[in-house]
Amino acid sequence: MNEAMPGGVLLLDKPRGVSSFQALRPVKRLFPKTKIGHAGTLDPAASGLLLIGIGSATRVLEYMEGMAKTYSFQARFGFVSDSYDMEGAVEPFAGTASAQDLDTARIEKALEPFRGRIRQTPPVYSAIKIDGERACDRVRAGETVTLTSREVTIHRLRLASLSKDSEAALAEFEMTCSKGTYVRSLVHDLGQALGCGAVTDKIRRLAIGPFRVEAAVPEEALVPGALLPLETAVAHLPRALVPADWVARFLNGQACRPESLSLPELSAQLPGEASADAGPEREYRALDGQGRLLAIATLSDQGMLCPRKVLAKA
Repeated sequence: MNEAMPGGVLLLDKPRGVSSFQALRPVKRLFPKTKIGHAGTLDPAASGLLLIGIGSATRVLEYMEGMAKTYSFQARFGFVSDSYDMEGAVEPFAGTASAQDLDTARIEKALEPFRGRIRQTPPVYSAIKIDGERACDRVRAGETVTLTSREVTIHRLRLASLSKDSEAALAEFEMTCSKGTYVRSLVHDLGQALGCGAVTDKIRRLAIGPFRVEAAVPEEALVPGALLPLETAVAHLPRALVPADWVARFLNGQACRPESLSLPELSAQLPGEASADAGPEREYRALDGQGRLLAIATLSDQGMLCPRKVLAKA
């Protein structure tokens, strides 16, 4: 009988003040001598959902990394920072407009160009690697770093509230965006567009694809029983059923003609996301008759199911 390789997915509510790498330390103590990784880095100043792969689940982290992400965050207008947030050197912005004059209508109008597909330049204080070294480390070493802009997609961007104090205007936002989007860059660019500057504060990741922070566990509540099945990482992929008499050969790398294929409901797609049936290299989660995840597979032009990444033991 086939057995699933040990592993699973952990939803962790990362606290502020620790890096994503540091957040893995208590997980490593809980699962010693086990390979562990995470999907989607969170800045130390940010909190919220961190998806962690345990054991064989590290091999499917890539399928969660590309999912849309939802954040709540605060923009503090009237200031600028070299890191684009409150962790850097913050100073008043000498711009053409006053943050105290902002109102919801003006902010809403300024948000319009930031929705949909946009080009965005990441902050130099980021983990983006240049010749194998993180950009933030190069900047701290005194180097001048220039990063190129990239295309990202802002699926949803909503102004939740606006308030003011004696120093600044504070706005709360919620955003769902594609992989590679930087909240700090968006807030910085919005502040420039409004002419009063802005820095980011209180970033919290609320969701990654179908995974919600409400279902995550804090560091102090980590237990082995919090692990979700490996299958949850690829539940969004279309399903392919491997014939019972072919399972052993399939797990040994032989292609087969699938017993059945199905596509997930497209109604759950976010605007701008690729269709599940798009592209010649469509990937499937290959299952046996009991619903056990066997492998990630592709479909050849001849209709044969080809194992790409085997996840069960023969």
